[in-house]
Amino acid sequence: MSKHTLAALIAALAIAPVAAFAADAAKPAAPAAKASAPAAPEKPATPAAQARPSELAQLDFFQGTWSCTGKTFANPMGPEHPTTATVHGAKAVGDMWLHISYDENKTAANPTPYHVGVYMGYDSGGKKFVEGCVDNFGGYCTQSSSGWTGDTMVFEGTADGTGPTFNVRDTFVKKGVSELTHSGEMQGENKQWSKTDEESCHKAK
Repeated sequence: MSKHTLAALIAALAIAPVAAFAADAAKPAAPAAKASAPAAPEKPATPAAQARPSELAQLDFFQGTWSCTGKTFANPMGPEHPTTATVHGAKAVGDMWLHISYDENKTAANPTPYHVGVYMGYDSGGKKFVEGCVDNFGGYCTQSSSGWTGDTMVFEGTADGTGPTFNVRDTFVKKGVSELTHSGEMQGENKQWSKTDEESCHKAK
């Protein structure tokens, strides 16, 4: 190999890396990858509507407009006196409750008539019927019942708002498809039960 050939080969080997580096530098840079868009938040699941307990059908008997006659027994708020009243029962609050209004008529014998609003429902967890009431004297009650036993349904609980807390009981008895009787009772400090009122009611046709 001649000196000229050897010199040319050495020069070519020396230049090749430089040329390769220059070629790589001349290549355009690859575009940067686009950032991915954030994932859309998941929509919260719509809660399923609560099914109406089948047990509520037991309260359907109270629906409608009723006319009642009866009496309130003597108590610390006044003497015994006769009463007449209109009662209206209807499904309410998404048909999950039965609302009952009891409105006495003002008469000479009953100058301060009694008015009460009642909600009846069913506690599926506790397997019992429940009732809450408020009246025009500032009283309120909380009661429960196991349901109809034959033609009788009894609610028991407590009444508050007008003094000491008392145990109370309301008994409803069917006398036909459009007739019932009601009696209210209160347990005194002597643990004896005494009637507070009683009514006979007929449903309007």
